Amino acid sequence: MDIRSFSNLLRAHKLALFSAGDLKILLSPSARQGLSLRLHQWRKKGWVSRIKRGLYQLDYPEPPVIADLYLANRIYEPSYVSLETALSHYQILPEFSAQVTSVTSKPTRRFTNSHGLFTYTTIRPSAYAGYTAINLQGWPVRMAEPEKAVIDRLYIALRRGENLADVEDRWDKARIRRMNSGKLRGYAAIFKSAENKLKRALDAFI
Repeated sequence: MDIRSFSNLLRAHKLALFSAGDLKILLSPSARQGLSLRLHQWRKKGWVSRIKRGLYQLDYPEPPVIADLYLANRIYEPSYVSLETALSHYQILPEFSAQVTSVTSKPTRRFTNSHGLFTYTTIRPSAYAGYTAINLQGWPVRMAEPEKAVIDRLYIALRRGENLADVEDRWDKARIRRMNSGKLRGYAAIFKSAENKLKRALDAFI
């Protein structure tokens, strides 16, 4: 299979990003023979780029425009965008984060590639909730709800021993006061070990 046929196949399935698992589904066993060598050659020619081990971007005939937040979902799964990036998206933080921040039920990780820095902070599987699917520049993105992004950040601050007053100082508190207070307290209750501290932190807003 040449690069043009390969590109046409992936674009027909809207796979600007593709994994080894995707190729096992799309390609016959005979078409996959020698594919590792071809991917290596295509990378050298700039037709394919590696986002991380096992995840690639199709750059032929030209690189796609991929939302970084969608990319964050794909780089490390399961995960959803939260913390500073989500707070910036909801205009609770006035500035944009220099990295894309997510939470995951897997070990904490960070990845750097041509798109930038992507960080993933561990939360307990029981707290992996409170996210929704949004459409961002035509890409489906798993994003924390505003209330969950607030609670995720407060919980991580407590776990790291950060000063909550310093964390909250830059937040738009008026926006937090307009949030669903029941959701805020409900998400705080998910983090059982820190529930009381989280609810006390919320008392400053609601």
